[in-house]
Formats: sequence, C-alpha cells, structure tokens
Amino acid sequence: MDKNKRQNTMDHQRGSASGINRREMVRRLMVAGGAGIAMPGIAEGLPMDMSQTKKDSSANSSSADADTVWTPEFLDQHQSDTLEILAERIIPGSSKAEVNRFIDLLLSVDTEETKRAFLESLSAFDGEALKRFSRPFKDLSEAQQNEILTSASTAERSHAVEDEPRQITMRDHFENLKSWVAKAYYSSEIGMRELGWTGQVFFTSFPGCQDSNDHHT
Repeated sequence: MDKNKRQNTMDHQRGSASGINRREMVRRLMVAGGAGIAMPGIAEGLPMDMSQTKKDSSANSSSADADTVWTPEFLDQHQSDTLEILAERIIPGSSKAEVNRFIDLLLSVDTEETKRAFLESLSAFDGEALKRFSRPFKDLSEAQQNEILTSASTAERSHAVEDEPRQITMRDHFENLKSWVAKAYYSSEIGMRELGWTGQVFFTSFPGCQDSNDHHT
C-alpha cells in the first residue's frame, strides 16, 4: 500500500471512529450556513465531501462503539474532557450534541493563530481552577465550576491601550470559548431544532439565536 493510500485509510478509520467525521462536520456547516450562523475562525480549504451521511439506523447501531474508541484529532484527552464540561456548563445539552468533538475537528483544520487562541482560553480555566481550588477545572464540583464561570463572565473585558500589548482577561477567554460552544451547539441538529429548524426548511434568521450566548451570563 503506497503512502497516500495508507494515509487515506488511516483518515477513514479515524473519522469512522470519531462519531463526528469530516463529512458530518461539513454537513453541519452547511446547515448552519443556511441558518445564517457563522462559525468563528474557520480556515479555508475545508473538505467539501457532500455525499449523503450514514443512515440513522447504521449510525445508531455504531454509536456505542464510536463512543468507546473516539479520540480527539487536535486536542489532547484532558483538553477535550475540559472542553466538554465547560460546554455543558455554558449551554446545557452540549455534551449530547458532541460539541467538543465538533470543535476539535474544526480546530484540526483551522489556522495556527486560532488554535493558539483557543488553547490559551481553555488553559486559562484550568489555571483559574488550580489557583482557586488546587485542582483542574474538570475535577471540580459543579458549584465550583459555576463559580469560576460566573466570575469570568462578569469580569472586565480587555481594552486596547496605545503602544501597550493588550492584556487578555478571563472575560475575553470566556467570550472566546462561549462563541465556539454556542455556534457549534446551534449548528448541531439538536441546537438547530431548538431554534425551530424542521429538517426540511432553512430559515434566514433565528430570533432566538441572539440569546444563544447568554446561558451563563
């Protein structure tokens, strides 16, 4: 097997095991685009395989196996677990919508600058958790996690000062993650149906989407 075929096989196996592969990512983006939802920081050159996704029956039969073998493509496991918990705290239902998996795939094809900014925001919550409670964010109680999120969501935003580097705050990190989570959630079938999507009609706008980022503010 030549190098290209071997790589294609590995990509297929990894995508099949992920539960959300690149085909599903593109499908979600097309659905979100039809609803006027723009994902943050998406790099150009996304694979545009618009073939029909697997039938629901086959997807349901393989979902349990997919959950046991899925591994992130860009994030490490700790980062993915942290993101899953953060997403669930920001928008309940994000775990069921597999927001962390979708964001991981999006980041895997995004720019280095976007990846770095995302990881800095994610790490900031671990840093705050360690400072306050001496444990990573994902290992805190729900009350402790909510305490950090509430503090971050009500903190001051950074302000540009001439001739000085901008000092990113916890509010900035919160807003960055919230943007990713909200837009990933509302581009999932669960989120789209919550906004009124029927699966048959694209809406040009969703009035409720204006409040999609305010679950934890």
